[in-house]
Amino acid sequence: MERTALLESIIESVPYGIVVVERDGKLLLANRLGRSYLKLPEGEGFSMPEYLKAIPALPGQMSFPIRESAASFDLLAVKAGNIYLTIRGRAVPQGLALSIIDVTRAKKAEQHMLDAILEATEAQRRKLSKEIHDGIGPLISTIKLNLDALQLEIKGENARALQMIESMSELLKTMSNDIRSISHNLMPNVLVDFGLVAALDNLCQRVNSSGKVQANFYHSDIRERIGRKMALGLYRISQELINNAVKYAGASTINVQLIRHSNSIVLMVEDDGVGFSPHQPHQSPAMDKGIGLKNIQTRVRSLGGSFILESQPGQGVLATIEVPMSGQGGVDG
Repeated sequence: MERTALLESIIESVPYGIVVVERDGKLLLANRLGRSYLKLPEGEGFSMPEYLKAIPALPGQMSFPIRESAASFDLLAVKAGNIYLTIRGRAVPQGLALSIIDVTRAKKAEQHMLDAILEATEAQRRKLSKEIHDGIGPLISTIKLNLDALQLEIKGENARALQMIESMSELLKTMSNDIRSISHNLMPNVLVDFGLVAALDNLCQRVNSSGKVQANFYHSDIRERIGRKMALGLYRISQELINNAVKYAGASTINVQLIRHSNSIVLMVEDDGVGFSPHQPHQSPAMDKGIGLKNIQTRVRSLGGSFILESQPGQGVLATIEVPMSGQGGVDG
């Protein structure tokens, strides 16, 4: 009796949730924190499957009746309402034991760190874009004016010199267009001024202007202005995916879709490029060099979203990013 009381006291005092489920799916025991995380009522012996739904990622890890050979599992930092939990399931003689740890503070610290890194990156982009626009742009214009003046001075006296001046003028024009494109990629004013829908439409139009790739943009009648953080994140992700499709995947068609659901925004970018094997994605040049996979994953994590990449060799790539509207700079009010 004393040992039982001591064991119960220890189970209640540990700083994480403990829940033991019998093979038939009934609750054997749970401490206070375990009950709180799974929203369990008092008592034991009731059926657990319904209560497991309190944590959406959990039901898929457990099937009833629980077999003796049930596999262990680890769910790291899964969302449960307003908190994040790490859940570890281990087979025990009675059934399955769950340990549940609240990792919300660590998750928020990671979130703040990601936000700080991305904000520093964007600040550097803004600074570089401004320096290019204010410094190199006017310099090129001045050189062009001087060349035009020189061309008038020479007139028809030296055909060779005039030809060289015209060639230099064309090079300056190309350089000016390239610099304008670089500056736009660093900090697209259309995103700041008109929002994500207009910016993605403009991005696809600029891809089409090359004449080599057809980029199509579709959206589900998104009328509200998407918040700055989400808009910038989804725009940068689109840039990465489109750049990969154009430069490395050999795509001729790219489809970009932006879909508004009741509680989330979905971005889908699909191309008809070379694709890759889902079992060996990092052996693909497109994945290894172009896609900026880590950058995309970082931005998706910063927005609290999900990222799915689907592909087969010779069948292109479909990237699906879903970001919740709540708490991530979703919609400007």
